[in-house]
Amino acid sequence: MNDVFVERMVKKKFETTDMLVILGVILGIIVLSLVGIYVGFFMLMFPMLSLLIMAGAVFGGYKLISMRMLEYEYSITNGFVTVDKIMNRATRKRMTSFECSTCEDIGVYQEAEARLRTRSFDSRVFATQFADRRDSWFMIVRSGKTGKTLVVFDPDEDMQEAVKKFIPRSLKFEKFGRG
Repeated sequence: MNDVFVERMVKKKFETTDMLVILGVILGIIVLSLVGIYVGFFMLMFPMLSLLIMAGAVFGGYKLISMRMLEYEYSITNGFVTVDKIMNRATRKRMTSFECSTCEDIGVYQEAEARLRTRSFDSRVFATQFADRRDSWFMIVRSGKTGKTLVVFDPDEDMQEAVKKFIPRSLKFEKFGRG
């Protein structure tokens, strides 16, 4: 039995856009709290409402900030690939799943980025460490749930070799040669 199972976790790097989102959320918490105080104390004369609005703003802000802490998990089991997004190490969401045999194209993303931007896809899945997608690979696949899908991910060498085993033979020879 030559079963193939490869799993890879990639943590999304914290970037300036993440910092701007966090600053915006904190600003939103402050504004909502001030509005809550004004409404609760001065308009309705019901201070408990202020406390509820502030607590809701803080809780919502915490949830929004924690959603920025992302990890991606790719796993391949005998040609079946799943890509999951993990938020704050607590919530897992399946982004896509597909058979490698449905792969139509594969390669280094930065080399084909301009060509891929103009093509139409039913869905696009970006599960990479960096926002500029350096060192990322792409696959164009057919999935039962997401249709024709562009998947951009950061596979290590083991993952790349496992994917090569299951993509269509003609595509494998075209992209990687006979080696």
